[in-house]
Amino acid sequence: MFVVKINRGILPNGRIGLAVSGGSDSVALAFLLTKGGKKRNAAKRFVVLHVDHGLRRESKEEYRFVRALAKRLGVPFKGTHAKVERKAGESLEMAARRVRLAFFEKCMASLKLDAIATGHHMDDVAETFLMRIKRASGPSGLAGIKVTSQVGAIRFVRPLLGCRDSELKDYLRKYGEEWREDASNGDLSIERNMVRHKIVPYLEKTLDKHLVEHLYKICGFLDRRVSP
Repeated sequence: MFVVKINRGILPNGRIGLAVSGGSDSVALAFLLTKGGKKRNAAKRFVVLHVDHGLRRESKEEYRFVRALAKRLGVPFKGTHAKVERKAGESLEMAARRVRLAFFEKCMASLKLDAIATGHHMDDVAETFLMRIKRASGPSGLAGIKVTSQVGAIRFVRPLLGCRDSELKDYLRKYGEEWREDASNGDLSIERNMVRHKIVPYLEKTLDKHLVEHLYKICGFLDRRVSP
């Protein structure tokens, strides 16, 4: 039996927004958290959230894909077609994040959400650690992605941090489920993509084949050291 470990203990008892981009991690998140319960119960507890940033030709199709996914899962859908405009000193990624957070904050209030769940996984933790080495000033800077965090009025929960990206993809393949690949994920001029596609595989091959798992454990240790 194929089992994906989910940290359900961090999920609040109330209503949860599921941040679903259409990628494999967020699609797996939606299936894993809604699968197995009665549809009417899932509909009361979860709502799928999606932002079309309008930055790629595929974005409108991804919006339709996520909306259809929510319908299949029997949960409400709340999406927006955003207009991303950079402010002075902002990168495009920073501007998109600002727009996304503004949408999530509105959803927290209008939908009476207790938290928003994201599909961040173990590989994200390891990549973030490696990216922060060059600019971190101490344990708090290196601790990386946390299982829960507060950004303004938004409470984020990340129940899939103990899962590998490959596990989530294998889970979707097992059940014949599709996802959408963001073409920009292959752009090596973006730092995270370089770390993901070049640096991590190189270190796994030459230094430690369990690199991602070990960095995940280190981040957990650092997080415990700096948490109050």
